[in-house]
Amino acid sequence: MLQVNQLLDNEIIDLTCQVFSTIVDDLNNGLYKDINGEISVRWSIREVFYAWAAVDITDESTPKHYVGLTYETVVLLYRDVEAYFKYIESGIDNDKFDTIFQDFEYPKSLSLASSLEDCKKNMFISGITWLFFHELGHLVQEHGIVRQEYGCGVRMDIVDCASNDNVTNQLLTGKASAVSHVTEIAADYFATISCLRALARHFDGSVFDEEVRSFSVALALVLYRFHGTESFTPMSKPKGSHPIPLIRLEQTQPLIFEVYSKLNVQETLNSSLSRLDMINITSWSSYTVGLFWLRKNRHFEIPEDYFIAGSMQRHEMLPYHKHILEVWDEIKPRIDEVKRIDDEYSELQFSPHYRNILENIVLGSGN
Repeated sequence: MLQVNQLLDNEIIDLTCQVFSTIVDDLNNGLYKDINGEISVRWSIREVFYAWAAVDITDESTPKHYVGLTYETVVLLYRDVEAYFKYIESGIDNDKFDTIFQDFEYPKSLSLASSLEDCKKNMFISGITWLFFHELGHLVQEHGIVRQEYGCGVRMDIVDCASNDNVTNQLLTGKASAVSHVTEIAADYFATISCLRALARHFDGSVFDEEVRSFSVALALVLYRFHGTESFTPMSKPKGSHPIPLIRLEQTQPLIFEVYSKLNVQETLNSSLSRLDMINITSWSSYTVGLFWLRKNRHFEIPEDYFIAGSMQRHEMLPYHKHILEVWDEIKPRIDEVKRIDDEYSELQFSPHYRNILENIVLGSGN
């Protein structure tokens, strides 16, 4: 078998710096120039999967925004990508995939149009770009201001970590928790829409198809790392600072086929992917990453309710979703007052059908 040299830790960090430098330059020459502001990246040597958004509030008319993350974050994500490729190429769970995806010709190799190393780098770039734009979503929608006003914390910094509540020593409850949850979901939405736009802008044909699959896997890799190997624990109302990672995955993956179906990528981008193909891709990505994460952590018993099921299929979670919808409707006018950009397309949206379903949910006293 052909041996592929692994990237060293410092090479992974260098690659990340190149990607972020391009993103930051584009933002400072465009969006931030328009608002007389500036964005930059901060790094931390803490050995934890950890990212944050920070604001210098000395002068509100010239916003200085920061996206921060640890060196450990990017190294761990790249190592996850490498290990996932090895897992898929091994075919160790193909018997399961043959049964689950019997009507879908799932990929048994992840290097199609590009070299194996390029495929790994592209998937990694998708993951770190999504992380960057998640933090950017917090910043441009000024979630820090809204959170501060609802008692989510005394500072406007927003921290995203695999064990966020332990890191910040802050177990939020009540309205503060609900506001924190919904702004996380809004930042996820912003990041996903931003990445999907970028893919459609830069790629077409078979390369676009490959990038869509790569992004879907990267999204699952990030959120399963947040989730870990525990069973899904339903909640009827928001608790703590962050939503359950699997709920976040269930909210973001469908955007891939919803957005690209509306864009009609088969016609506009010469894509071979139908809506059904993209639904299968997101299901396959999420399921394979879940199994990979269990094997990676030598957790050979599948935890209860461990894979994505679709938000509306988790009936015990419907009261939670109603809380999220109601709180978003409550804080949206304030976000509209303080947000730095006016881009309705990248702001969290709920369809009329979704609203109708939740309208009939009765919130009891225990919720």
